[in-house]
Amino acid sequence: MSGVDGRRTAPVVSAEEERDRLIAVLQAQGELQDLYIRNGADRAWWDAALRRVIALSGSQFGFLGRIEHEEDGTPFLHSLAITDIAWNEWSRQVFDDFASDGLEFRNLDSLFGVTVATGDLVVSDDPATDPRRCGLPPGHPPLDSYVGIPLRDGEAVNGMVGLANRAGGFEARIEDDLRPVLSVIAAMVARDLAERRAAEATAVVEQLGSAIEHLTRAEQERVVVDAAVRAILAAGSLREAEDVAVAKVRRLVPTMNACVMAEGADGPGSLLCVSGNGTELARADCVALQSGRLHVSLPGLRLDSCPHVDALDAVTVCCPVATDRDEFGLLVCSMRDVDGEDAAVRGADIAEGLGRMATALAQVALREDIASRALRDPLTGLPNRTALLQSMERRLRRIDAAARPFGVMIVDLDDFKDVNDQLGHAMGDEVIASAAAAIAGTVRADDVVARLGGDEFVVILDAGDPEVMRSAGQRMIDAISAVAPAGGPGISASAGGVPVGWGDPGWDEAYQRADVLLYEAKAAGKSQVVIGSLIGAAEQE
Repeated sequence: MSGVDGRRTAPVVSAEEERDRLIAVLQAQGELQDLYIRNGADRAWWDAALRRVIALSGSQFGFLGRIEHEEDGTPFLHSLAITDIAWNEWSRQVFDDFASDGLEFRNLDSLFGVTVATGDLVVSDDPATDPRRCGLPPGHPPLDSYVGIPLRDGEAVNGMVGLANRAGGFEARIEDDLRPVLSVIAAMVARDLAERRAAEATAVVEQLGSAIEHLTRAEQERVVVDAAVRAILAAGSLREAEDVAVAKVRRLVPTMNACVMAEGADGPGSLLCVSGNGTELARADCVALQSGRLHVSLPGLRLDSCPHVDALDAVTVCCPVATDRDEFGLLVCSMRDVDGEDAAVRGADIAEGLGRMATALAQVALREDIASRALRDPLTGLPNRTALLQSMERRLRRIDAAARPFGVMIVDLDDFKDVNDQLGHAMGDEVIASAAAAIAGTVRADDVVARLGGDEFVVILDAGDPEVMRSAGQRMIDAISAVAPAGGPGISASAGGVPVGWGDPGWDEAYQRADVLLYEAKAAGKSQVVIGSLIGAAEQE
């Protein structure tokens, strides 16, 4: 049995399995974000989120819920989605009566209660004998293994996911494996809690007429923030999301100045504005960056204000663009005109909405970061086999007027085994990385260079003219020949390429033909380029 402090030894997985896992998690994250953009976080969204977590983890059943508190501060769990495992008429009636509105669990003397009360990850390989258990109702399906995963909103734990009965049990790394999806769910739990608070505030408005104007504006701003979060999550890239965030901040408060900042070229000590109006910012001058939490600054005599804020601004809100594991930048919003209101009150009013927008930016950054890692070769930074095949498919599907045959070329280092044997695999990796950079430095912006594996590279050339391909291949070979490891043999390479037209040819045929031509080049004395004849039709029908 393992628990909060116990750690199972994770099974060794291959790079391909790890890549497939990352892609599956990324796809699930994207599906949940798309579903939220279309319909919001309704009951169907929570059910979909739970199904995806169960599928990704290989569990049989589970639940997810938000953590609420009694008036005395005691936490309890309110379910948002739960697997229907009713085992008798009584449990069926309970599920039917309460599942749609959520079940409430106040007895924390249990495995899930540890996570609710402490915010800790709980892993149990034998729930039946675990001293933290509280037992199961008669007839309840047995628990063979269990994990309780906290959902974090910054440093606070606002909910949890409970999973049960995974073949082989659970490892503590499951929290990291599912982090992109868990981050989306945690953000939605935060939104759900914020909506509940907004709903409670609306009820207060009905009772306290003097607060109507203030709370009405808060509701209007919540609607604007909801739209802003959806627009940020729908952005096609982090750069686009940053511009959207700045525009939406100004929609929220027209007089507000906003900028998104990211690490500058000088390293982690400074940040530069990448969108909006802003200048360089020293990390040490921002309380939010130092603490990792949203911070509201009121210039003047306030000792807790960020040193970087302008003394003429009435209020400045700094929101870290970060998940609970990775930091991507900072959203800085400042305002001089607060319409005669107390700056502290106005700052508090808008801080939550700005924080949600920063969280959405972090989700886009995380999505882009994981997508890049899933499609990039870790040694060279070049596109990997998956990205190469995607690019190949896009080329074959082109039907626009500018479409024309393109080239597929294989470039392979000659006698690379000698480098590994004489200098070791570490130096061999350096040679491969240098060769990758050399090849990439010779091609045009529309060409694609990918590492297929080992010392073999594939280049998709935008132009399929044989002479153009031959010249391109020679440039690559000449560039590689300049890569000379100290104390080792010289480096050379051979290349085989084939123009690809339209009709039936696909990746397999193009690769096999280019591979044959590559070995013709090696047989001809190496450091050669051999280009074959066109496969497929020269023009589209």
